[in-house]
Amino acid sequence: MNSVSTQSRLNYFGKFIEIIRSSYKAKTKDKPFEEILGNILMDRREKDLLAEQIYSILFSTKFVSLLTEAEIGSNKGFFSDASTRLSYKFLPPVDDPVELRTQFDNFFDDKKDYHWVQAIPDENWYHFFADIFREISPALAKYIERELLNSILVLAQRAANLGIEPEVVSKIPRIDDLDSPFLGLNREVMLYVEKTLNQYNYNEEGRDSDYKHILVMISQCKTQVSYIYKHKDVFGISLQLTYMMRQLEQYLKRLSQLLELLQTDDKQRQWMIVTDLFKEFVYAENTKYSLRKHFSINLQLLTFKVIENTSKTGEHYISSDRSGYWRLFRKALGGGIIVGLLCCNKTRLYFQHLPIFWEAFFYSLNYSIGFMIIHILGFIIATKQPAMTASTIAANLSNNGQNPNWLETTTQLLIRLVRSQFISLVGNASIAFPVAYGLDWIYFYFNGFHIADPAKAHKLIGELNAWESLAIPHAALAGVYLMISGLIAGYYENKWIYNKFSLRLINHPGLIRILGQKRLNRAANYFEHNFGALAGNFALGVFLGSTSAIGFTFGLPLDIRHITFASGNFGIAFAGLNSHISTDLWINSVIGITCIGIMNVLVSFGLSIAFALKSRNAKFSEVKSLLGNLSWQFFHHGSAFFFPVTVSVKENDELPEAFSSK
Repeated sequence: MNSVSTQSRLNYFGKFIEIIRSSYKAKTKDKPFEEILGNILMDRREKDLLAEQIYSILFSTKFVSLLTEAEIGSNKGFFSDASTRLSYKFLPPVDDPVELRTQFDNFFDDKKDYHWVQAIPDENWYHFFADIFREISPALAKYIERELLNSILVLAQRAANLGIEPEVVSKIPRIDDLDSPFLGLNREVMLYVEKTLNQYNYNEEGRDSDYKHILVMISQCKTQVSYIYKHKDVFGISLQLTYMMRQLEQYLKRLSQLLELLQTDDKQRQWMIVTDLFKEFVYAENTKYSLRKHFSINLQLLTFKVIENTSKTGEHYISSDRSGYWRLFRKALGGGIIVGLLCCNKTRLYFQHLPIFWEAFFYSLNYSIGFMIIHILGFIIATKQPAMTASTIAANLSNNGQNPNWLETTTQLLIRLVRSQFISLVGNASIAFPVAYGLDWIYFYFNGFHIADPAKAHKLIGELNAWESLAIPHAALAGVYLMISGLIAGYYENKWIYNKFSLRLINHPGLIRILGQKRLNRAANYFEHNFGALAGNFALGVFLGSTSAIGFTFGLPLDIRHITFASGNFGIAFAGLNSHISTDLWINSVIGITCIGIMNVLVSFGLSIAFALKSRNAKFSEVKSLLGNLSWQFFHHGSAFFFPVTVSVKENDELPEAFSSK
């Protein structure tokens, strides 16, 4: 065929797509979109002409790139692929015109084409394809079969290569030997393709038997992938492994689709597979340079793992009975005492008048060491609870299919969370004030002057004013940091497991000589359960200690407000003014501290639960029912949100064990 005829065919098919695209954009209520497709081609001659033009395009292009890469991606790796997508956004690559993928991009060049393609029901597409492509010439059928076989061979080889990657092999024992299902799949596919191409002594029965054997190998490969997913809590997960697992799943899925397309004699089933592939290809090509899609898909599993680790810790922050309630209060008192010390030390650092970098450094060190000491001693900081417990709530919502009483159990869980948060806030704030106040007077006794002079004391009080300062937005920023620190804790807990640091520690010959095997075993066990939390606390300290310096450097009004530190600072300021402040200042300060605490909790919990729900693919439709039930409980049993109440045996039985008090 000459270039002129080819161009006319492209133009005709492009105009056909433009008609559907325009109809979608102009659709009205009195003309449902699913009817548009059937109303475009009414004449049989037009249908035959369209089919002939599409056949000519298929016969003159290669399929492998489209069939093996669309919606799967390359083997470059997560960051390399992201970098490539970004560069292609600004400077698109030169596509080969003999590739079907290139022609596909030319036809569906509007980046929103996948909307109308997916909006048309599968049944409509199936009838359209079956009606248009009624007859295919033997030569074209043979050519399509050959391209499909080439694609099947490439997919099997790529799946085998990924299946024996060291990062995958290390998670599944003995997967790289001759019994590996990935290598077995590749061997079976090669045999199937060779026999099909040669057609030598390969009857229908033998081909069907080989096909079924390939399906068994695909099933075994999927089992290995599922094994990695199910045991991610044992050996952790990484960004690279997540990327590989997603690619493996896509290779196996596409391989199954193409094999069935070749093997089945059911015309209806063939066109349904073509419809599925067609929709996948349009979506893939329209979004192939989308960084948002790339990060969203590949980070979901990693995010799930990070959130899941905070969920395990979060269960310890929810009390279900009276003893647990007062145990949280005592732990909060311990945390408040440490914070009172930190407030005094930070104020003393302020009067050292250090350069801005060193001030931020020592502020961060002050916070980080204090937070880690609080964790080591088993105390708690109340505002860290929401970030750690949000995933526990999300886990209950995302598993409501297995829990018919999910609404009641989740409501009870939230009530217990609010109650636990309330008593923890009370414990932190109530003790931080007197501790800081008392330490200041002790300091005055030995040094003859207060930690904070009157100017600093007035400044500390002014920073608590909810009406005349930036206390509320600064508290919101602290809430963001609290949420991020929870994610960091989960990330490093996963990293410790994934890199097998515990095993590496207990087998380190130098450390064994220094500490002895028993001490080293205890240390490894402690870090396995606490390394993530320590890392999160350290990071939180850096965030809180450096924000003000960063704001000063860039001329931005950045700072943080945290309820427990606000209470401690108020104690220092009150002592610095010799316990003489007006009633208005008292009222404004108490209101400000309360508002800071509420904002800390709302932002931290809101962001954390949104992140957790996203990572678990939980539906937001349950939220309305949950809030309604929670509101009803508040108006009828409001005291349960603040004080422990007697819980019936039935209620305890309904609550999942994972959510009970530890």
